[in-house]
Amino acid sequence: MDEQIRLMHQNLKCLSAAEEKYPQKEDRYEEEIKILTDKLKEAETRAEFAERSVAKLEKTIDDLEDKLKCTKEEHLCTQRMLDQTLLDLNETQSCPALPLVLPDPTRPNPTRLHQRPACPKLALKWRADL
Repeated sequence: MDEQIRLMHQNLKCLSAAEEKYPQKEDRYEEEIKILTDKLKEAETRAEFAERSVAKLEKTIDDLEDKLKCTKEEHLCTQRMLDQTLLDLNETQSCPALPLVLPDPTRPNPTRLHQRPACPKLALKWRADL
């Protein structure tokens, strides 16, 4: 019986020591959970910011591509007008009997009415020039 009491007393001491350790461990685990939760919130915030930044950059890329397309079309239109002007100049130089007639800037040029630019921005500019 004394032996059983001694064993029970030892078990009680072990359980008491373990009981003192577990609340400390629990507190550490709760603190670690809090730290990890905060880190998760920060990571989610950074991810949302990155997604918004990507969306803005994609829009900027689309806008720049559209602007490049319009600029190329404008360049092509300008190149065609320059080529036509050079052809007209060559024709007038080859026929000296015909006088060089410059278009009246106050009146719309009838040939220009058929040369609408393909780019919507250029079309607005074209209309404003008329």
